[in-house]
Amino acid sequence: MAQFDLKFADIFIKDGFVKAGAVNNAAGYLAGISTMTIDGVIGEIPIGTPFKVTSTPPQTTQYVVTAHTETTGNTTSITFTPALTGAVADNDVIDFGPNFMKVVVGDGNLTYSEKRPMQYLKDRGKIDSVRLGDEEPIDVRLDLRWEFLSSPTGATTPTIEEALKQKGPAAGWVSSSSDPCEPYAVDLEIHYSPFCTTEQKELIILPDYRYESLDHDLKAGTVSTSGKSNAREATTSRVTAF
Repeated sequence: MAQFDLKFADIFIKDGFVKAGAVNNAAGYLAGISTMTIDGVIGEIPIGTPFKVTSTPPQTTQYVVTAHTETTGNTTSITFTPALTGAVADNDVIDFGPNFMKVVVGDGNLTYSEKRPMQYLKDRGKIDSVRLGDEEPIDVRLDLRWEFLSSPTGATTPTIEEALKQKGPAAGWVSSSSDPCEPYAVDLEIHYSPFCTTEQKELIILPDYRYESLDHDLKAGTVSTSGKSNAREATTSRVTAF
C-alpha cells in the first residue's frame, strides 16, 4: 500500500489525446503573437487543448488553444493563450495534448494498492513450491473536495467528475487506453516534490484508471472515487522537473 503526504504532491487527471503539427509560416512568428497558421494536423484540435512548441532556443511554455479553424476537416489555424513567449520558426514542431486537469484534493487523500497473488503448491500435504497467480490490476481510491459536479456554461476546464465521465468540457477527451474498444479511461499522475530540495522529484503514473464507484457526501463536502488502474504496478521515475 502506497500513501502520500499530499502537502508535497500534486495530482493530475490526463487523457490520451496526442497530435502533432508544425508552424506553417515562412517568416515564423515573433514573441507576443497569439494566432498561428499550422499544418500537418490530422483532424481537429479542440478548444482547451494544451500544446508546446519545439523551437530554438527551446521553450518550456505550455499554451492552450482558445479557437481554431479547419480546412477540409483538419485544423490549419489556432489561437491560444498565453501569447508566444519566444520566437518560433517555420516547421517548428507543435505537440498537442494530452488534456489534463489538476485535482483539488483539500483534506482528502490518494491511496493505491498493488497486488501479487501467489499460489503455494503442496506435495502430499506438505509445502513444496510457489508460483505466481493471475495478475491483478491496481486498486485506487481518491478522496476529493466536493466543489462542483458540473462546470458552468462556456467553461473549457471540466470538473473532476466530468473528466472521469468524459462529459461537459471533457466530452472531447480521448481515452488513455490504446484499445478503442475498451471503456473510457484516464491516467492519474502524481507529481511528488519532497520538502528537501536536494532530492529529485518523483513522477508516479497510475495508467488507464476507470472509476467503479463515486461516493458523494454532501455534509462532509467530499467525493470519493474508487476503481482500478489497468496495470500490475505504478510507473515511477525520478525527475529534475515536471
